[in-house]
Amino acid sequence: MSAAVSLMLASGPVGAAFRACLAFLTLVMGPVGSGKTTDCIAKGVQCGAMQEAVWDQTRLGGKGCFVRKCRGAVVRDTYPNLDRTVIKSWWKWFPKNMGHWSGEAPRTHRFTLDMWDHSDPAKPFFFQLDMEVLFIAIGDNAVEDVLRGLELTWLWLNETDLLSRAIIEIGIGRVGRYPSGKDGRCLFPQIFCDMNAPEEDNWTVPLFIEKQLDPAAKAAIEKRMREVANDNGPVREVIGFYRQPGGLEDGAENLQNLPGGRGYYELQVAVMAADKARRMVHNRIGPVRKGTLVYPEFVDDLLYDDEKGAQTGHVREFDVNPRWPVLIGADQDVCPGLVFAQLDPQTDQLMIFDELARIFENEDGNIVVSQMGGEAFGRQAALHLATHYPALSVGLVTADPAGSNGEKAIEGTSWRRQFQKGLGVNVRKCTVPGNSIELRTKAIRDRLGSKIPGKPQLVVHRRCTILRKAFTSRYVFKRIAAGGAVDSGKFADAPVKAQGYSDVMNAAEYLAFEVNKGLSFSAVGPAATRGPGRQIVNDSEYEMFGRVG
Repeated sequence: MSAAVSLMLASGPVGAAFRACLAFLTLVMGPVGSGKTTDCIAKGVQCGAMQEAVWDQTRLGGKGCFVRKCRGAVVRDTYPNLDRTVIKSWWKWFPKNMGHWSGEAPRTHRFTLDMWDHSDPAKPFFFQLDMEVLFIAIGDNAVEDVLRGLELTWLWLNETDLLSRAIIEIGIGRVGRYPSGKDGRCLFPQIFCDMNAPEEDNWTVPLFIEKQLDPAAKAAIEKRMREVANDNGPVREVIGFYRQPGGLEDGAENLQNLPGGRGYYELQVAVMAADKARRMVHNRIGPVRKGTLVYPEFVDDLLYDDEKGAQTGHVREFDVNPRWPVLIGADQDVCPGLVFAQLDPQTDQLMIFDELARIFENEDGNIVVSQMGGEAFGRQAALHLATHYPALSVGLVTADPAGSNGEKAIEGTSWRRQFQKGLGVNVRKCTVPGNSIELRTKAIRDRLGSKIPGKPQLVVHRRCTILRKAFTSRYVFKRIAAGGAVDSGKFADAPVKAQGYSDVMNAAEYLAFEVNKGLSFSAVGPAATRGPGRQIVNDSEYEMFGRVG
């Protein structure tokens, strides 16, 4: 190993795991200053050192030695950003007077490192690594034009969320093409990436964080890896994702290299807007919104505490308990929404495990809202329960108070009654006084901030994508103009009505309000009681799941 590389200590345990990851596509996400850039520089050298070694008798004044070759490319959005950030960091380890540096676009650095291979401790051997690294900015060019003709060993996408997904699609065909067979061939191509936590609609979220990869694309990548390595054995992982702790979390990485250590992040939080601090300091996926969140306490990330072996945050993977009744909150509208939940009788944890909404994302990624009447929506909810959760009994259904409008008229009907007819279970009007937004949001906020032996009193299953987006971006207080200034720091008193998203959120608020008033479980079974001694039963004229004539 060269002297420079030996000094490139990993930023921390996550940074070390990222460096060691052999996945074809691998990404590290961390706060500013967390050492991601150094980890990527080291990873580029490591990738080069994993290529096939060939003997070159002309080296070392004719004594000869093994040689490995690699050509990598570092890609950034613009040349000013490339020069200002990654190249400055690169020069700290490999100065521009080392080997040959060209400042013409694309910037190019060529040099040779003296290294030792200790893969077999009994037979370590010396080799030289010929490095050629291109520094490329996309700018206003098409990705295909910028990468056309490149033959690479590895590709580093710096600040990946600022680039187009096309860089991955085209880059896959660019790596693994260098060195050629006569120079040892490429055994280990890799695309590695770094970024701060992105906004929730960024393409990196489904690909890297949620690892949603089309099976055909996965098969094509695996085929490509086999072709490059000329190997019919097991294929390494396709995607690796590594999240560093937030700057103020336990285990924050690279603190030893930051001015003031943890104080570096404390200062940033003090002066940085909350939305920006969420992504840049706390390392949490950020919302796309115009306004301020109603529930900034909600943590959407699906995280794990490795030491405790437990999930953290408010988003979880959990199973529905067949012995507990389902609790339903519903919001009436032309585009209604509802949530399904259970209440843990031991911990009082409200567990929202599913949702129904009349809002969809089509194949083009556009939002489509579909209208539906109360009875039809009720039947859809009944069918959903019967199909997906047939073992559950219904303990409580509560709905938007406005859904009862019109019931006092002679032969009056209402959305609540129509929904009740379709559902086949008694639907109670939520008793929140005056449908107060303050009391409804307090019901949710009290649970988000409350802990029960290290756990929040409200958790949301990962499948509840509409409710999660409402929490993180769609359910906001809109910024209002004051004194002629739009960016005045003042916000409306009521959340923005984001059709579909706010309906599901309102449904959760109605349910939380009723549950917080008091919900206990019968000692003889899974039936639930609401309030002092009042058992929830199906006291409507309709049977369960609408099985009436």
